[in-house]
Amino acid sequence: MAVIRKRKGSYQVIIRKVGHQPLTKSFKLHSEAQRFAKAVEGKFVEDDYLLNLSAKNKYPNFRTCLERYRDEVSSTKRSKDMEAKLIRYILREGFVELRIDRVNQKVMADYRDRSLKSLGGASVNRRLAIISHMYSIAKKEWGYDVENPVRNIRKPKNPDPRDRQFTKEELEKLLRGNRASPHMKFIIELALETGMRRTEIANIKSEHIKGLMLNIPVAKTKPRTIPITKKAKQLLRDNLPIRMSSGAIHQAWVRLCKFYNIKDAHFHDLRGQSLRRFFTEKSLDVPSVMLISGHSEPRTLLKVYAKLRAEDVVNKLNPN
Repeated sequence: MAVIRKRKGSYQVIIRKVGHQPLTKSFKLHSEAQRFAKAVEGKFVEDDYLLNLSAKNKYPNFRTCLERYRDEVSSTKRSKDMEAKLIRYILREGFVELRIDRVNQKVMADYRDRSLKSLGGASVNRRLAIISHMYSIAKKEWGYDVENPVRNIRKPKNPDPRDRQFTKEELEKLLRGNRASPHMKFIIELALETGMRRTEIANIKSEHIKGLMLNIPVAKTKPRTIPITKKAKQLLRDNLPIRMSSGAIHQAWVRLCKFYNIKDAHFHDLRGQSLRRFFTEKSLDVPSVMLISGHSEPRTLLKVYAKLRAEDVVNKLNPN
């Protein structure tokens, strides 16, 4: 950092440091030049130490901030359980011990690429969204002058919506086979009849039914009231209360599909099958199906509808 040059009748000290203007001073004696150089270098070291100490006191590490975000922000969301699970995964990463001002775009890009080796794009994007929102809250509400390291990195492409349709044989096994309990068969049939999500079904209570309307207080987006068919109402009357949690439904579903060798089938695919039926058998339009399904925006349903319309046109162009 310090250089001493011999000039005519003197010794010139030149000190350079990133972030500072170059400092030069001349002395008659070499020993005086050395003492000055050491003193200035020592001052720089002391200043750097104090600066780092100040930053350390000012900026907590990533772990502390994410745990605060979990307790103060995520806990108020309807998706708090899902977010808490994702936050647990994030907290296993090594970078969480860094100060939040030291987590930069490269750290986030590396995390993205590492995660994509074992996760899909949508799963990685959900984790990145949590981190991004945490940084927004840290800057806007917690008083930390930090840049959002997620904002300008490339995001993985979200996959197209699943379009897994069950065959008649598969539905026959699920609904009429002897492997599932009667209560699980009711839950599967209700999902097909209403298009409800697994968590929504698990939280239905008798007081939520008002005529042919069903109140859904626990929903992915927001509480809503949906119209139901007479068949759905009868299914609920005959089988309430729901005796399985959302997790238990998932586990039972996995066992059923494994037993019947039904490949690549998610419980959520029953919802997709139901939405298709609303368009094809019930002839409902997109806004009507949105009212039932609870989609916050029509993009997904428009894709389903457009595909069904294309199939309908093909059939009309090629009659039997």
